[in-house]
Amino acid sequence: MTNHIQRTFLSVSFLLCLSQTPLAHADDRDDAIKKLREETQQLRVELEELRGEIKKLKAAASGAPTASSIAPGAQSPDDEARQLCVAAIQGDSGALDKLADLAAGLRTMEPDEQAATRSRIRSAFKLLGTEAGNGNTAGLQALWRASRNRNLQGFAVEGLGQAAGLGNEEALKALLDPEKHLILPSSATSALKPAADAGNERAIQALAATAADPKQQGLWGLAVKGLEAAAAAGNATAIDALATVAAGQNKYLSKEAVFALEAAALKNQPRAEEALRKLGLR
Repeated sequence: MTNHIQRTFLSVSFLLCLSQTPLAHADDRDDAIKKLREETQQLRVELEELRGEIKKLKAAASGAPTASSIAPGAQSPDDEARQLCVAAIQGDSGALDKLADLAAGLRTMEPDEQAATRSRIRSAFKLLGTEAGNGNTAGLQALWRASRNRNLQGFAVEGLGQAAGLGNEEALKALLDPEKHLILPSSATSALKPAADAGNERAIQALAATAADPKQQGLWGLAVKGLEAAAAAGNATAIDALATVAAGQNKYLSKEAVFALEAAALKNQPRAEEALRKLGLR
């Protein structure tokens, strides 16, 4: 900002000198007028830059969260979903209602527009989850409120998964006991993946239990996907659960589990190698 002030001072000084200098010829006068216009325009640009920097400094001094301080690029003018999530974190009580309206409108959009908007909403809730995972209680509360909205629940549970993956205990508890917290089991199973990827043993055990439960066969695919990274990291619970699915009768899920075990074996995980040998694939 010091450079801007210095340049502005020099420009003003230059203008003052010109105003006090006699001009003998018309050409000199025209050149001076052109120069004055250029300098005036430059001054306007620099003043706008100064105003922007001053605004940022005031926001930083007050400690108030801003779109730029929460996530780079979040203040894109066409990214309404992110802007609304930032507003929710800042305490705007109506921001989630507007997000719900945006989500409800997905049903009337053309396929390409729908996919793009859905992606932006998902990214926005990832922002909320990141904030909650980093200790922002306002972000967590926004996720709880959104999880009670029919149009936002799926996105909100994904956000809880993001928070759980970053170590938020309250978010993890909700995903481990979805019925108590009025969350769909399928959404909770999918959302456990970030915590399992981070090596959280309770998340891994929950996914392994789902993969071993015949009553939850519809969720086995989500469980297998959630266990992939943990198996690649050598987690015994994850590898054993994948081996069980791989040995099952569902050919599609068996194939997915084998792929996950092979990926773990490529990471030099001997337990995965042994599981593949027992399956006759080594």
